Order: sequence, then C-alpha cells, then structure tokens
Amino acid sequence: MDILNFDQFLNENKKDPKAKVRNRGDVIFPADSKDVNDDKDHFPYNSEAQARNALSRANQYKEAPKWYNGSLTKLVKKVASAVKKKYKGIDVTAASSKPGKG
Repeated sequence: MDILNFDQFLNENKKDPKAKVRNRGDVIFPADSKDVNDDKDHFPYNSEAQARNALSRANQYKEAPKWYNGSLTKLVKKVASAVKKKYKGIDVTAASSKPGKG
C-alpha cells in the first residue's frame, strides 16, 4: 500500500468524533448507557481474555471513575455479573465481585 492509499484508508476509516456510540462489539458500559458520563464505551468483553481483563481493571479502581454515574461497588458488581453471565467458564469469585478484590 503506497502512502497516498494509506492516507486515504485512514481518512475513510476515521471514527466520527461526534459519534455517540463506538462499534467495539460487546461492552459492559456502552456510551449511550445512563451510567456513562462521556461518549465512550467502557469494558469491552468480546473474548474470555477481554472479560478477564475487565474483571481485573474494575478491581483496580480505588474510587468510582469520573466517567461513571454510580458507586465503585456497583461498577464492580455489574462487571462481575456481565462476565459471569456471558462466560460460564470464567470463575467469578466473591472476591472479584468486590472492589479491590475484597
């Protein structure tokens, strides 16, 4: 691919900065959710690896993130619940359903 075609490719596939919803597949907190303050999707979980990462990331917060309308406990429980529901093979322990790993 030459430079001219590459630049054209980038321009054609550029995300619309005004878009309310991004196409990231399955996300736990989509941009149009009442729980989200910004216009971004949060916690994609299209594979078991992403689901495990979502559990891990949710438990790294010490307080609710600015983009989230709600408590940290509610965020962590929602992530754990969504992962458990979609991926039966992932063992979602009681500790991973609490902020800071319980």
